[in-house]
Amino acid sequence: MFSGLNASLLSYLSTQSQGSASTNTTSSNATAAGSKAGTPAISAAALQRAAGTNKAATAAHALETGQKTLSADLRAALAKAGVKLTGAIEFTVKSDGSVDIKGSDADKAAIKAFLSADTSQPSFAARIAGQARDALKLSATVQQSAAISQAAKQAKSTGDVMSLYTSLMQQAGTSSVVFSVSAASSALTYPGSLKTSA
Repeated sequence: MFSGLNASLLSYLSTQSQGSASTNTTSSNATAAGSKAGTPAISAAALQRAAGTNKAATAAHALETGQKTLSADLRAALAKAGVKLTGAIEFTVKSDGSVDIKGSDADKAAIKAFLSADTSQPSFAARIAGQARDALKLSATVQQSAAISQAAKQAKSTGDVMSLYTSLMQQAGTSSVVFSVSAASSALTYPGSLKTSA
């Protein structure tokens, strides 16, 4: 599920023409968005409970710390390279490996040029992809825990638990991680997360 994220991001950045990246960002809190009427969806309350477990909270804290470090390093490197963003740039990485970038044409061109010329090790593109991979893994764990908990509470019989769990996970669909960075701030969102910013 997470294979090829780095390759997808690097490939996207090197092959997409300026202004051609269409963005179809999934809301981090919209697990049930687009679900059919009457079809069960993972509730926000179940997600919050699952995200609040000690293991998930520890992983989320590590992600938040990493996001703050990455955003600070990226802003410093952009400033050193003379890149001035006029607004926010959003990197959306989905669990199917696809990548979208949203922002003004000028900012997207500047970021693409910066990342293409970046010689740091690991590169910023690789760090963004790595952060997305870790967030998607945590998101999947949180959604699975929430679905199990919700299925156990709502199922009318023991035999219905697995069926309801399967339905809930099908509704969860493709997850998206959004890393947004501007000249003054940044944020990381993913399904089952509280928005973290720096």
